[in-house]
Amino acid sequence: MKSSAFQEEVEPLVAELYASANAHDTDRHLAIYARDPALLFVINGEIIQGWDAYRERQRQWWDDGRVTGTYKNIGEPIYEALSENSGITTLLMDTRKHLPDGQVRERQVVVTALWGKRPEGWRITYAHESSTR
Repeated sequence: MKSSAFQEEVEPLVAELYASANAHDTDRHLAIYARDPALLFVINGEIIQGWDAYRERQRQWWDDGRVTGTYKNIGEPIYEALSENSGITTLLMDTRKHLPDGQVRERQVVVTALWGKRPEGWRITYAHESSTR
């Protein structure tokens, strides 16, 4: 598969990642990830193994949808096909999170995700996220 074809197929899902993140909707967001115990999510040195464990952490991070803030893409996402059934995306974004004490935390975040084509469609099977502190 050419990278342009991979991009065409996955681009709507990347847009949904942003939309669901900005809505702080954990279940909507995780619908794009492989619902699999083998799913691996790595963030700033923490390894989260399995869809259920990742869902629980995401619910905590977004305070069950009560947190406010935004995720905004910086530049263009990078799409790279690896085969007919796999590819990688790299996303760079600005984030703003409103903290309970009224302060605003701003960060830049990069997310590199490995996608696999599964019976239910393209899903993220592995992701690595890091941010500025």
